[in-house]
Order: sequence, then C-alpha cells, then structure tokens
Amino acid sequence: MDATTPETPALAMNPTTAKAIAMLALGLGSFVTGMLPACVSEGTRQRHPLFISSLLCFGAGVLLSTSLVHMLPEAREKLPEYSELTLCLGFFIVYLVDEIVHFFYGGGEGHHHNSNGPRRNYGSVERTNLVASNLDVREGERCCGDADNPRMCHVSHTEPCNKSSSGIIGLLCALFVHSYLEGLAIGLQESASQVLLLLGAVASHKYVVGFCLGAELCCSSTLCAHIVSVALFAGGSVAGIATGAGLETVASLKDSIAVPIMQALAAGTLLYVTVSEVLPRERARWHERRRSAGVTQFLSVGLGFIAMYLSTKYLDHDAD
Repeated sequence: MDATTPETPALAMNPTTAKAIAMLALGLGSFVTGMLPACVSEGTRQRHPLFISSLLCFGAGVLLSTSLVHMLPEAREKLPEYSELTLCLGFFIVYLVDEIVHFFYGGGEGHHHNSNGPRRNYGSVERTNLVASNLDVREGERCCGDADNPRMCHVSHTEPCNKSSSGIIGLLCALFVHSYLEGLAIGLQESASQVLLLLGAVASHKYVVGFCLGAELCCSSTLCAHIVSVALFAGGSVAGIATGAGLETVASLKDSIAVPIMQALAAGTLLYVTVSEVLPRERARWHERRRSAGVTQFLSVGLGFIAMYLSTKYLDHDAD
C-alpha cells in the first residue's frame, strides 16, 4: 500500500473503540427490539389475535433454525462426535426440570391447564370459551376430535400446562448463554475490522431473535418481567465482549471444550421450548376456531426458519 493512501475507517479505528461500539450496538439494539412487541397496545392485540399468534409462530421458526442450523453446527466444529448427544441432553434437562416443577407445583390431577395467572396476552386465551359458545359452528367446519365429530385429531385442543415458568426461563437462559458466547468471540478479536465484521453478522440475527423473544414474553409475562428478561438477553453479548476484551487469559476459552458443550446444551433447550411449548400452545389456541389458522401458522414458522437460515448461511459465513 502506498504511504499516501488513506486507511479505511475500520482499519484506522482502535480495536478497543470498535468493541465499545459493538457493546453499545448489541446491547441497546437488542433491548429496543426486545421491547418493541410490548409497545403494541392491548386493544391491538385483542383486535388482531391471529396476527399476534402468527408472529409468535414466526419466532418459533427463528428459534428452531437458531437451534438446529446455527448453534448445533457451531458446536459440531469442536465437538464432532458428541454434539447431537449433548443437544439431546439439553432437551432432556429442560424436560426433566419442567416435570419436576410441575410435580411440586402442579397442585394435583384436577388442576386446569388453562388457569389464569399474572400474564399479558393477546386476548385469545381468556376469550376462547366465550367466543366458542357464541359462535354457531357449522357441521362442515367442526374440527376433527370435537364431541360431535369423533374422528381422530392430530392436534390437542387443550393448551400445554402453564403452571410453571420453566419454559420461558429455559428460553432466556439458552439465549443468554448463546449471546454471551457470541459476545466473547467479538471480544477476542484483535483488529477493528474483524470486530465490526463479526458485529454485523451477530447483529443480523440477534435483533431478530430479540424481537421474537419480546413477542413471546409479551404474551406470557408481566411488563416488569419482560423488561428484566430482555435486559438480561441484551446484556449477554455486552458481558461476553467485556470479558473477551478485558481478560487476556480468557483467550484460552476459545479452544476449550466447555464452549461447544454450552452451545449444544443451549441448542437443546431452544429445541424443547419451541416444539414442546410455543408451537403446541399456538396450535391449540386456534385449531378449533378457524381452519385457515393452521396454514397461516405453518407459513409463519417456515418464514421464520428460512429468514434465520439465510441470515446464518450468508452473513455468518462471510464473517468466518
């Protein structure tokens, strides 16, 4: 390079400054995107319940792709023989915790799985029975599995039990671990250009995941819990970058077996929350009410999966 040729801003920038920018961009950006669903008014959620359900299904597709297409391959790079087994272990750990909490907190065989708790949602849960009793359902539109239609149904009409919050806690823990590891990777970079390149790759999907987390929290937790959860999620990357930038000895973690193990366990947690909680709940809420709802939800899941897959395949690949 000629001595008179000006350096690009990325090359001229100090790595410490680039890491500070990354901390601000990921921390603040993730918090804002995570809080956006909470800005939707309760009236809007009640007027457009299927749209909100489709948004949650889109988030389920994003989480499914994050688990199987993004996190699992990363774990397989350094844990080739046991990555899938570790993912299954993460799945079963959350499954076991969920059942233990249900055993001690379930309240017996007669408790209702639709019991109301301190939760904000989009109006479909509380009004399902009222709407069903006021609507005249034609014989041809009855869902298979109804009392007057004994055909076997492939979808349960009862929502999964919401007595415990282990699902949302598991989701938050998995996303926090993943965010921390991504932030750690940014903090370990030695040049500003590498930091900014990796920042773009991480932010491209972290903002999407943050919005989907916010949508899920919006229908299953209080506003205070929503704020705290989103703040923890946003702080994961910030803590990871700070750790990687502040401690030289942490560079040894880059090749440690603990990183892919945590990544695979987090992937299993996301898989459980997606296929055992989010999708069954949303399908159960709408399967009796509108035939086309299932197709809409399926398309939303597929769209979320494809969006996350493309983000992972092209943007993360460029960063690598």
